[in-house]
Parts: sequence; C-alpha cells; structure tokens
Amino acid sequence: MLEKIQEKIKQFVGINFVDSLYKAITFRDFFIAAFPSCLLRKVRKVRQKQEQKIEALKQQDKCRVLFFLQTPSVWKYDSLYRKLESSEWFEPLIVVSPYNVHLNYDMQECFRVMHQTEDFARERGYQYISAYNWEKRQWRDIKKMCSPDVVFFTKPYKDTLPAYHIYHYTDVLTLYVPYGINCMHLYHNNYELPFQSLLWKFLVETEFQKHYAEIYEKSHGDNVEIVGALAEEKLMQEEYVAKDVWKKQEKKKKRIIWAPHHTVDYLFNFSNFLNYCEDMLRLAEEYKDEVQFAFKPHPVLKFKLINLWGLEKTEAYYRRWKELENGQIEQGDYIDLFKTSDAMIHDCASFTVEYLYAQKPVLFQIRDEKVKEEFNTFGQMCLDKHYLAYSREETEKFIREVVIAGKDPKKAEREQFYKQYLYPKDGVMPSDKIFEILKTTIGK
Repeated sequence: MLEKIQEKIKQFVGINFVDSLYKAITFRDFFIAAFPSCLLRKVRKVRQKQEQKIEALKQQDKCRVLFFLQTPSVWKYDSLYRKLESSEWFEPLIVVSPYNVHLNYDMQECFRVMHQTEDFARERGYQYISAYNWEKRQWRDIKKMCSPDVVFFTKPYKDTLPAYHIYHYTDVLTLYVPYGINCMHLYHNNYELPFQSLLWKFLVETEFQKHYAEIYEKSHGDNVEIVGALAEEKLMQEEYVAKDVWKKQEKKKKRIIWAPHHTVDYLFNFSNFLNYCEDMLRLAEEYKDEVQFAFKPHPVLKFKLINLWGLEKTEAYYRRWKELENGQIEQGDYIDLFKTSDAMIHDCASFTVEYLYAQKPVLFQIRDEKVKEEFNTFGQMCLDKHYLAYSREETEKFIREVVIAGKDPKKAEREQFYKQYLYPKDGVMPSDKIFEILKTTIGK
C-alpha cells in the first residue's frame, strides 16, 4: 500500500514538474514567476503602459473590447457584454481560444471544446472570432487582427497558448472576473500568479476576496475593485426569467444537479467522482418517478477521465447520463440550470459559494475530514450552510428527506447569509459597476 502511495506521489510531482518547466519555457516567464522583485519591476512598467493607454482612449471615439473565452462554463460576462453591445462607445468581441493546453493534452478534444464554444457564442448572438483558422489550419494573430483597447480574461492560468495570455497584452487595459469565487486556501492560483498583479483591474466579489488579494497578490491588491459576483447577477435579479433547460418529463419532478469535481488523478483531492459515479446513476434510476438529474461535471473532468479510463469508456459513461429518461448532461453556462433547479449535490470548491446565490438546498459530498480544512474563513462560512454526506446512504437521505419531502432546516441560515454577505449592500449590480469603471476611464 505504501509503495502505491509513493508511486502516485512521484507520478503527480513528475508530471506537474515537467509540465511547469514546459510552460516556463513556452511562456518565457521563469524569472517573474519565481522572483517577486522581477515581477514587481515588470508590474511598474506595465502600469505605465496602462496609463498611456487610458490617455490614448480618451482621444478615441470607439473602444474595442475583447473577451478571451476558452469554454462556455467559465463565461461570466453576459450581462456586461450586453451593456457594452448596446453602448455607442464600445465594440465587444469574443475570441474563442484553446482550452486545457498542457504538455500531454489531447488536441482533438481541445478542438472539440472550441467548436462547442463557437456554437455557444453563435446561439447567444455574440460577435465572435475563433483563434484558430479552420480553413488554413493555423492559429490567428488576434492582437494584430483586432487591435484591442481592453481585454477581459476568463481564466488566469497558462492553459492556453502564449498569444492568448495576459503576457501578450500588457500594453492594453486588462481585466478579470474570477470564473469561480475563491473560498479555499488556494491563494497561489487565485492571487499570487503574475497574471493577477499584471491586470489593470482585478474585479472581485466581496471584502473577503479583496482582503486575500491585499495579502497574497505580489502587487498587494493595488488593482483590486469589489464589484460583486458578476456570474451570479441573474440569480440576484428577481425579475430574471430563466430558460427551462431541463429535459421534458411526463409529470413535474424535483430537479437535482450533480456537479462532481475534476481532481480524480490527485492523491489528495476533493473529487468523489470515482466513488459515486455508479451510485449516482443508480439513484437516478431508483428515483426516476420523483426526481430528474442534471449531470454537471467540471469541464476538466472529461480530459482527466480520458487519460484515466480511455476515450471509449469515458464517452460511454457520459452517454449513459444523456440517454437516461430523467437525466441529462450540462456542460455549458449554468445560471438557468441553477435558477430552475430544486437542489444541488456536489464536491466543487466554487459551487460551495455560487449555488448559495440560488438560495436552495445544497449537499456537499465530503471525501474525508481533511477536505474541510482546505476551506478558508469565507469558505467555511459557506460550507456551514450545506448539508454534508460521507456516503451513498447520506446522499440518498438528502434526496429523500430534504429535496422530495421538503424538510429544509438550513433554509433560514442560507437566506440570512445571502443577505449579509452575498447580495450587494448598495443594490448596484456588478455589470453596472464594471460598465461605469470603463466608461469613466475613457472619459465618457
């Protein structure tokens, strides 16, 4: 047993070390990533460029705004995009860029996700361009083609190509709304990367995230603005009418989202997927007359399963959810899914916060007690509003007693937490705040 654990540690460290080295060479960022003093020198130069861009923008009639989008599930900017689109000053454009680009990534799966993302943009009526020229089979020079003034990113990682990362856009105004609300002790990826310090504006959700940025960001949060949870804006709007994205049933049933995390290949992880993947299908079958399920996997999970299970078994598993009479797969935007659901079962970090905006019962499938220790103060407060399950039996009890029978003793706690910490105290929606920041900056 010990030998197996040691081998897994070696495998994990080895893969990540080689991939990190590969990215350091590809992105040419070893010194700014490894030495804070080098990064801070870089930040000072970038701030000067950003100020120069602001002055130039004040002389322009139009402002070209790009949104780099890798996958529909991390798209948080719809409300803002619509405001920019209807404005006389801004010209928004989405760039569909490559996703999950690693040393050993599957190019065909990457292209499949890009096609899926293009379909998403087309169906939503967005103006978009693909970073890949399908006819010429080559990557486009987006900066040269589009000449952006402002760039929004959807992820902070080096899991795309260098031409679509912040390092290539340090002479324009760059902004980022986190694709997930930080509630973990994962401060490195959320605040300490060069990405966050190089941003013109780092747009966070609450005072908690601002506090963490001031402590851990290498530029000490000098670029941080609290705007609220842009991704959850529609959940906060009582007047918003969501599209019913659930599979049609012969009668009304309770609607439960199952959202497993992707960390199936780590020794210490959140994901219970391998423990529950068959149990959840069986529960869906057992409660088919009363409940319908939406399988909402983390977008990286499929990549991980292809490496672990192989393509055939992975596709077969996903297909089983799709073909269930009372089941479906959801791999894109999830706000309408949240709005029209009755409950969620998950083991994802960001959903620990995000689903609380839906103000509905939620269950966290706990792998072990160590998982609780991974949450920071804010995350612990959010987790306390969850029901917890350590087994299939406890998961089924949640389905039977809380969801179906409607016995929800945590309801009042969730509602109070939402009012005190999540809903904007000034009542101003996040997209309005961001739009105002941009409009004021360009002098309009």
